[in-house]
Amino acid sequence: MKPEFNHAANNSPRSGSSKKVAPVVWAVIVAAMIALAIWFGIRA
Repeated sequence: MKPEFNHAANNSPRSGSSKKVAPVVWAVIVAAMIALAIWFGIRA
C-alpha cells in the first residue's frame, strides 16, 4: 500500500504492454511472410 509500490505498478503495465505488443506484431509479420511464401509456392 506504499505510494512507491503503486507508482512501480503504474509504470510496469506501460513497459509490459509494449513488451507484449512487440512480439505479437513480429509474430503477425512472420506469419504473413510464411503465408505468402506458401501461397507463392502453391501458385508456382
